[in-house]
Amino acid sequence: MTDAIEDNKLAVDVEGIGGKQSLSKAETSTQLADRRVQSLTTGIKPPYNPYRLASFLELNETLATGIRKKARYEVGYGFDLAPRADLDIDDADDTEREVVQWFWRGPDSTWQTKARQSAEPATPEEVKELARQDYHLIGWCCLELLTNLEGRPVGLAHVPARTVRVRKPQDRFDQPRHPEDGRFIPTDDADLASRGYVQIRNGRRRYFGEAGDRYRGKNVDLSASGDDEPPTVRYTDDDSDKEPIFVDRETGDVVEGSAQALDNGPANELIFITNPNPLTDDYGVPDWISATRTISADEAAKDYNADFFDNDTIPRFAIKVTGGELTEESKRDLRQMLNGLRDESHRTVILEVDKFQTQIDEDVEIELKPLGQGISEEMSFEAFRQKNEAEIAKTLEVPPIKIGNTDTSNRSNSEQQDRDFALEVIQPEQHKFAQRLYTTIHQTALGVTDWTLEYELRGADQPKQDAEVARRKIQAVNGAIPVNRALEMIGEDPLPDDHPVDGQTLVAEVGRSRPGSQPPPGNGRPDGQAGQARPDYLPPEDNKIGERDWADVEPALATKDPIEQTQFNSSNLDEGLFDFGEQELYLSFKREEGQSSLYAYVDVPPSEWAGLVNASSHGSYHYDSIRLEYPYVEVTNFHDRLPEGPSPDPEDVPDGVPSDI
Repeated sequence: MTDAIEDNKLAVDVEGIGGKQSLSKAETSTQLADRRVQSLTTGIKPPYNPYRLASFLELNETLATGIRKKARYEVGYGFDLAPRADLDIDDADDTEREVVQWFWRGPDSTWQTKARQSAEPATPEEVKELARQDYHLIGWCCLELLTNLEGRPVGLAHVPARTVRVRKPQDRFDQPRHPEDGRFIPTDDADLASRGYVQIRNGRRRYFGEAGDRYRGKNVDLSASGDDEPPTVRYTDDDSDKEPIFVDRETGDVVEGSAQALDNGPANELIFITNPNPLTDDYGVPDWISATRTISADEAAKDYNADFFDNDTIPRFAIKVTGGELTEESKRDLRQMLNGLRDESHRTVILEVDKFQTQIDEDVEIELKPLGQGISEEMSFEAFRQKNEAEIAKTLEVPPIKIGNTDTSNRSNSEQQDRDFALEVIQPEQHKFAQRLYTTIHQTALGVTDWTLEYELRGADQPKQDAEVARRKIQAVNGAIPVNRALEMIGEDPLPDDHPVDGQTLVAEVGRSRPGSQPPPGNGRPDGQAGQARPDYLPPEDNKIGERDWADVEPALATKDPIEQTQFNSSNLDEGLFDFGEQELYLSFKREEGQSSLYAYVDVPPSEWAGLVNASSHGSYHYDSIRLEYPYVEVTNFHDRLPEGPSPDPEDVPDGVPSDI
């Protein structure tokens, strides 16, 4: 680092950490690239044959159902436009939202699920659902970015992943070769010459560019338009030395700067998304690849089972002849009868053998003997297939209930399976996919940075947990949030227009004195004694969510199990009882005159109860850690003692209980 002073200005020259440039660290990864063998004109060879992978979808119903369910739950139920995570909705740019709104839901948007689609319009959900099926079935997916003449994106088309290969120069020669015609090319031009992707279908080739290449070195200027008109999107050159890159759709030639240098029209660009796997750099690998042997075994079991029922294996019955030999005519007639048994499956059949015995000696006996095959074999096949089904579903991370298996499911664990599936499998995939589309389409192609996608998440309903999170958020801002917004946070409808409370009123203001209203008697004291202020150690009235009568509470508490009950050595706390089943904390407070007052805090974790009973000062712990943290119910007409119950374990002291409280 050197300093130079000139004209009272300080110049600072900062060198790289390594000093010389050759010793400085690189900004991108310097790891070695994969040298997978590939053939000319067909791109890099995938780690697994994608056509073979696609064929498994027709072979196994569990795989087909699991992949279809995952794709549908990820993108099939629609999406909303949402501000990016670090941006408040009020600060997000409205023009940017209008731009992406016109792309995704505009009247001129184009969505294609196949090559030629005019009479059968598609939707964004259909296109993306097909892409997600490819992602889970093949290991990667391809979305063709459709643009107008100015280069503005107007829609997406699904391109079958099994037909697409990544282009790359030949690596088996010292000097790179062109990926199509094999001619030697300069090393510096190797990446440019092989840029993009090639689709191979029925012996024909079609080339695509990499998403975002045509916007290299471009600024995106947005401006709002009038009613029913899309916003204006203009592309201008920026100050960098980057230039747009275009690929010839017919030959695969690549140029920088202008598409006019191409012999044919410029290719559309592909959004190429892989399911990352350590086995390959250029492609993805499906999660179910480890279950291929299980799927093959399941298919073989189905074929074998079918053969078994056609009697191509060990026969179920045998004709036992004792004391003689049947004629050929008798054998033929018996075979016809046995074939009749197969046609009359599961019916009662009378086998008449008298006519055979009249043709032979009286000492000859004919007996139909079972060989032990039957229901047990059917059951063994069923068990084997159920095991295979469970293995395939496990690799897909799909719960049994989603593939139609209800044998191990009930209402309780089915809901838990849905929640786990939604939160641990679907939601992460939704986030990754939305982020790719946001980066490629919103940011790069449309110049939109404030708005991203938020996909509908099904099966993650947790009303109690969501309400608790919302309550804590509202409490964190001391109720400084409108009532209607608070209702929305807990999943409730907003207040109607004729409601006495305005929906825009802050939660903290609800219940306070309004012009013309009378203050509550006794300044809010439970005993109604006027002129005396409410003690500070009692819970605030703003946290009150209702009332219960002691006549209803007492018999219910008497039958509760498990509970713990204790008496406090405190100047304001009298007794405490904790209901572990409902997670409710009952506290009675001493009064100067009369019976104690009783309050029940709700949604209190057991650790809070343990902290209270083990604190050196029970009153201080309640005041600092419980009084403002939990909503409560006031128990009216309390003129008794709390029910007796087991005392808390003095050894059960949770971590984090302050020693000075």
